[in-house]
Amino acid sequence: MEKFDNLVNKLQLGDIPKEEFYGCLHRIKKNFDLDLDLETLQFYGLPVAEDDNRVYLKTRHNHYRDETYCIVDIETNGNNPVKNQIIELGAIKYRNGEVVDRFESYVYADYIPQAIVRLTNIEQSDLADAPSLKKVLYDFKLFLGDAVFVAHNVKFDYHFISTSMKTVGLEELLNRKLCTVDLARKTIKAEKHGLAHLREVLEIQCGEHHRAYADAISAAKVLDVCFENIPEEVVTTEDLIAFSKHAPRAGTKRKRKRGVETQEKRKKEEKKQA
Repeated sequence: MEKFDNLVNKLQLGDIPKEEFYGCLHRIKKNFDLDLDLETLQFYGLPVAEDDNRVYLKTRHNHYRDETYCIVDIETNGNNPVKNQIIELGAIKYRNGEVVDRFESYVYADYIPQAIVRLTNIEQSDLADAPSLKKVLYDFKLFLGDAVFVAHNVKFDYHFISTSMKTVGLEELLNRKLCTVDLARKTIKAEKHGLAHLREVLEIQCGEHHRAYADAISAAKVLDVCFENIPEEVVTTEDLIAFSKHAPRAGTKRKRKRGVETQEKRKKEEKKQA
């Protein structure tokens, strides 16, 4: 949610004194006419906490291996969250290499294009008695809590779910998010990093591809492999998120600073002349 961007950016940079945090919160409340407090932000999914003197993101202090991740996948009847909708949602809660909880549901929809039926094997009849989109999203929001939202191409799943929540009258998401496509590119040497290709390369067998729960499990196994190749300097969950976005691809060498290269070249020339 854009109205919280400045506040979240501050929290990403470091812990904030309580007086400064609540000053920011007051300005947001005034500018957007919101009934807002720390508990509301937590309900939106922001992993924020406070102690006697400061307010902070828990993801700045949690070791990434001890973090709770919610690994999510959706199937939809189209790519536009305004015109189309979710037809299946699958997710797992994942902590310390173990699945600690799971969520799986069809979602009622009036129509599934034949191209989607062929892709997912989800028929219209499968959705006849499924709960409504609002019911599924409300239950999923409670399941998600303030866990880190993880998906293979997280921009699509996060945006689609968050926009759908707004459509049905729920608040959009503020959870921290991690993309296993990005992370795999930084840690796994492979020709391609789509889920289907990684399932083949990593010999992942987790049911039918293009089904929400099976793909969430597959993404969790990709995350496991990624964790085996994370460098030592990555410690916290925020470190991991930043690494997934900014580190070089696996198998590529970091570019050396021009100044360092120039110094080494000069030293070589001096040795030749000596």
